[in-house]
Amino acid sequence: CMNCHMPYTTYGLLKASRSHAIESPSVATTLEVGRPNGCNMCHLDKSLGWTADYLKKWYDASSPELPKDEKELCFTVLSALKGNAIQRALAAWALGWSEAQKASTTDWATPFLGFLLQDNYHAVRFIADRSLRSLHAPQEIQYDSLATKAERDRAARAIVQQWLRDKQNRPTKGESFLMDASGQPNIGAINQRLKQRDTQEIVIGE
Repeated sequence: CMNCHMPYTTYGLLKASRSHAIESPSVATTLEVGRPNGCNMCHLDKSLGWTADYLKKWYDASSPELPKDEKELCFTVLSALKGNAIQRALAAWALGWSEAQKASTTDWATPFLGFLLQDNYHAVRFIADRSLRSLHAPQEIQYDSLATKAERDRAARAIVQQWLRDKQNRPTKGESFLMDASGQPNIGAINQRLKQRDTQEIVIGE
């Protein structure tokens, strides 16, 4: 009940916390104010369009007209690339949440966590590193979220390059993850979304 109706959609203290408002998942709310919904915080490999379709099918819930990206692309990918700092932190946290890992494929997540390892906000980098460690065996490549930017970026790129070489353990692919048919990230499409990132400054004392 709580995962759907009091989901982890509030950021604080380097993690997500449950909302204290009892509500039903709403695509309209996510689209309007940017707050994740319980469906996409658990089904990390699905789009907002997928959520809208299921809410319509199960509960006859209406949905606003969705932009093409939100309708077709993985919500977590879009949050990691285009979202503001809190949305990026929540996306990074969800990828490390064991319940979401059980409900989703996550073999596509490493390159997007790699972008978050290079984030301007230390909180986002810290959470992304923690989630990445939960998805993989201990990393051969050492990453320190408080290292210099050059050191962080170098380690993040090395982690992604290692993932690219390990083709046996990443069967999930497709346009919804901004990957081509061979499982290679579509760099042009990814950079296009990165240019749309919400870069508003956010300050949270914690």
